[in-house]
Amino acid sequence: MAITPQYPSGYNTYVPNTQATNNLIIDFARNIDQFKLNQYTQTIKVSENVGMYTRMTNEVCSRFLNGNDSVWADATERPLGNQNLESFANETYRTIRRTFPVTLGYLASQQASWNMTAQYQRILGTQAMTARSCLVVDALLDASAYDASHVFNVTTKYGAWNESLTASGYIKQTIYDAVNTILKDTLGCVQQKDLMLVISAEAAAKLMQSQEIVDYIKGSPDAWKMTTGQLASGPYGLPETLYGLKVVVEDGVKVTSKKGSARATDWLWPKDKAVIVSRPGGITGMQGPNFSTCVIFAREEMTAETFDDAKNRRTILSVTEDYCAKVIAPVSGVVLTNLFSAS
Repeated sequence: MAITPQYPSGYNTYVPNTQATNNLIIDFARNIDQFKLNQYTQTIKVSENVGMYTRMTNEVCSRFLNGNDSVWADATERPLGNQNLESFANETYRTIRRTFPVTLGYLASQQASWNMTAQYQRILGTQAMTARSCLVVDALLDASAYDASHVFNVTTKYGAWNESLTASGYIKQTIYDAVNTILKDTLGCVQQKDLMLVISAEAAAKLMQSQEIVDYIKGSPDAWKMTTGQLASGPYGLPETLYGLKVVVEDGVKVTSKKGSARATDWLWPKDKAVIVSRPGGITGMQGPNFSTCVIFAREEMTAETFDDAKNRRTILSVTEDYCAKVIAPVSGVVLTNLFSAS
């Protein structure tokens, strides 16, 4: 192809390169610490891919009928307490190993104006955390993992949240009933301070249009400070706590289109569902009684590896995880479906 001669100007006497912007990189690979799932799940380290955990029935510890079965009269035999045996079931977890790799040729990585290895390690880490979040959301919102009394069809049972007025109080009624269901079925072991409401970003935006929430915020003594920015508000302008529950907005996004096709994205958490879950303590679960609704059994987490393939002049990067997400204490959570009307 013939090249058309040009006269020198300020635009054609050099080869454009990224040094002009100090190697500026526009990248939306999310920091793994920004993912919200650590706020509403707990991770338990395991040493084997398949194992068991014990779920107690939890009735004896709070059983009291009339008190006569515990009376021990003088000169009589001590009660044996056979009625106080508690039932239990051993349940199984099974982790699945997943790896997220990429191959970089020597020529590409050595001549790049940025650190391609570090860049792709961030990308793979984000991909791994997105996958983990999707699997956790699927586990938490699986209604079959809960007793029917812990699955609320909100619009049918109370009324659509986006249509709620202060007088009707659909949102408050839903939350209070869900909390009481959890407290009663866990025999008071799970406290309200351990519970949180997890909703999607779309649901948070719709909640802010509800007159009940507008009035709730308006009636707060901190309303002026929140609206003027003097006091930090929760996500999407929602209060950090709503009717006594911490609010967590799952705002993760996933790409749903195959590489090379038209780009399509979606939220990790569906708009019309929410959960009220328990997650006491820190991110990492300890041995002993556990009241967390959803747990990640993790044998391996975020293992970043670099393999130098000198023969083929390429570098293989990967991030590997080995885990599964399970609802282990379904009585400590409530799934809320059909939150909003079509209007």
